[in-house]
Amino acid sequence: MTYRFKLDEPIAQGVRRIGLEQIEMAAAKLASKDDVAAAIHDARRCLKRLRALLRLIRPGLSEPAYRRESERLAAIGRLLSGARDVFVMQQTVAKLETRFGALPNGTAARLRKLMARGSSGGRRAAADGRRQALQRLAQAKRLFAGKAVENIALDHIVDGLEDAYRRARKAFRQAYRKPGNETFHAWRKRVQAHWRHMALLTRGWPEALSARAAEAKELSRLLGEDHDYAVLAAFAREQGAALAPEDLAALVARCKACQAELRAAARPRGERLFAEAADDLKARVALYWTSARSLAELAPATEGAGAGAGKAAAGKGDERGAGKRLSGARYRRR
Repeated sequence: MTYRFKLDEPIAQGVRRIGLEQIEMAAAKLASKDDVAAAIHDARRCLKRLRALLRLIRPGLSEPAYRRESERLAAIGRLLSGARDVFVMQQTVAKLETRFGALPNGTAARLRKLMARGSSGGRRAAADGRRQALQRLAQAKRLFAGKAVENIALDHIVDGLEDAYRRARKAFRQAYRKPGNETFHAWRKRVQAHWRHMALLTRGWPEALSARAAEAKELSRLLGEDHDYAVLAAFAREQGAALAPEDLAALVARCKACQAELRAAARPRGERLFAEAADDLKARVALYWTSARSLAELAPATEGAGAGAGKAAAGKGDERGAGKRLSGARYRRR
């Protein structure tokens, strides 16, 4: 199962295929009896891919349909977040100890006990959450299996890409203009969406778009670590009398030091990734896709260029039309 659009299938067919594949993968993980933490982590990754796909096709859906499915997928994610948060916090404490040495006065051991207490108390709730998530995933199939996606075309995809990318650029500026855990977390979510949008469209020009996907993935990793430290510090603050004020202050100071380094490393990557104006990126990606389809038709036996692209006659006119309209856009820097 590949999280990529194919050159030899209509866009609508690709949307249906990818959406149903991700739902099936998430359901299989949640129904698994194996490592629960790993299964939930993998299921949440599928959900993030689904949400990125949904944002990309938003211009081709009615607004009520988009809102309904977006809220459904977000709710499923919340059902699975508790157990994963505890696991990540435990790892984050270990990172702090590796970096700075042992936390004073047994702070790490006390934090682990508090996490374990919350984890054991929430096991039944976590099991219920997995069952509810499975039910809601079955409901999510209706969108991707039904008529709502059957007319999705390249026009819709590149419009969705432009909108999501513009929001990511804005979130980048906001994060450094008003630095805080909330603004950086908001930017992280936009970066994750862009990473997955580039992955979906990689076959338009693998060398160019894979580089953007890799850069966005690395930026997402940095911002994810930043968020992990924010979550740990917030958890420690919530414990109140469980930690002495000076021990809490030491923990928070170490978290902030790590965040400052991560944000400094993220900034030049953000400047590079989001240097291009949104309408320019839209025109470029549309041209890449239509050109790749034409190249695939000229060399249908070349693996990786989209073997059998002639099978995709359905919807081809719309996609070529989009390329002609968008490829003439003037490239501007904003």
